[in-house]
Amino acid sequence: MFPIEVLVLFLSVIVVTAVGLSLVCWWCLSARRLHEIRHRPDWVRDRLRAVGPFVLLLALVLLVNKGSQSYIERFSHAYGFEATATIYAIEGDFVVTFQSLVPDITMPYFSAVYVVGYALLLIAPVFLYFFADRARPLKLLVTAYAINYAVAVVFYASVVAYGPRNADRSSDGSSADAPLLELVPDITHLTALWNTNTNVFPSLHTSLSVTVFLLAAMTREEFRRWFGLSSVLAASIVVATMALGIHWLVDVLAGIVLAVVAVTGARAVVTRPKSH
Repeated sequence: MFPIEVLVLFLSVIVVTAVGLSLVCWWCLSARRLHEIRHRPDWVRDRLRAVGPFVLLLALVLLVNKGSQSYIERFSHAYGFEATATIYAIEGDFVVTFQSLVPDITMPYFSAVYVVGYALLLIAPVFLYFFADRARPLKLLVTAYAINYAVAVVFYASVVAYGPRNADRSSDGSSADAPLLELVPDITHLTALWNTNTNVFPSLHTSLSVTVFLLAAMTREEFRRWFGLSSVLAASIVVATMALGIHWLVDVLAGIVLAVVAVTGARAVVTRPKSH
């Protein structure tokens, strides 16, 4: 059972994300589009039928990922490559230097955007693209999500790496500051539900954020406001991963590459015939 402080934090994140999601949908969705849909009673059913197989694929990947989390952690510690020292040898104290350049006054913003902004960035396009003119954007989104998670879990099983804030666990690392833990100590109870502190390469926060940005760029003619908002959120989250000492620069670069691979793979999987 979680302490009451953790439950309050969890509920707060849900409420703030829900409010943010409502505001984003209100701001980004066309009233004309919603009016058209209300006069087509079969539209929702047809859209669900069109995207259903892709959503099931994502659900399957997430279930397997969650169900095998403890096994993956044990496997990685037993057989995985310990990469912390290697990463540190490549980039040295880049993150520590980067943190020294980021003003302390911005840490509450980066902490909030890393937790709530990230959730909003991933969830909002699901709703927005559900109401798109075609089903293709939503198909691409959920397929790209599935590829991100599927590829990331392979790396997490085969690579053991601690982030900069935990680098002192490696004899060759130097630990960075951990502003998020200083501001919200109980956040570790929430992140432990779906992640471990050795799942840093590649940065899934980066890969999924960049994935959303790339797809927002592809749909900017229809969702121009969302493109602008997602650009700010995605960039902020990528910066936050290092400003908060959670990821190395190498993790972030690998996350960007994974995002490109995921979007490219999704475009190959999703066929181009006209969708409902």
